[in-house]
Amino acid sequence: MFVKRRKEAEAAASQKGAEAACGRPAVPVARHLGEVWHVLQSIAEEEDARFKEKSIVEHFNASAEGARDVDRWLHIYQRRVDPRHEFAFPAHWRRHQGYALVPRNWPEGILWEAFDETTWFRAPFPPARTEEELIALVDARVRPPARE
Repeated sequence: MFVKRRKEAEAAASQKGAEAACGRPAVPVARHLGEVWHVLQSIAEEEDARFKEKSIVEHFNASAEGARDVDRWLHIYQRRVDPRHEFAFPAHWRRHQGYALVPRNWPEGILWEAFDETTWFRAPFPPARTEEELIALVDARVRPPARE
């Protein structure tokens, strides 16, 4: 009983420290691994509505790219808990208009996807078969065609 109270007090102190560091309320720290998976599931749902029906555990186990997604969502969660948390996409990935352009090796083949460098979320447009197609999608999203 006393150990539980001490842990709750330590968690509250950690929470206040994170709030003070960023000037706004931080996300509560998960108390056990099950809570972490639930938080990551909700982050995945923010990024892609398919995850309302699909488990991130299934996604994690399906391929290496799924495992990378879960790792990225974990970094998003860590930054929500502690806004000072730093994460960067690998330097060798090409950048364009604020997005990291990434070739991803899915079981159905290689697809190019864009990730927002500030939020770390996948861009809200479909994957492309080639890097050039993806650049065209990014350009169309960032600079919509001029109306005549």
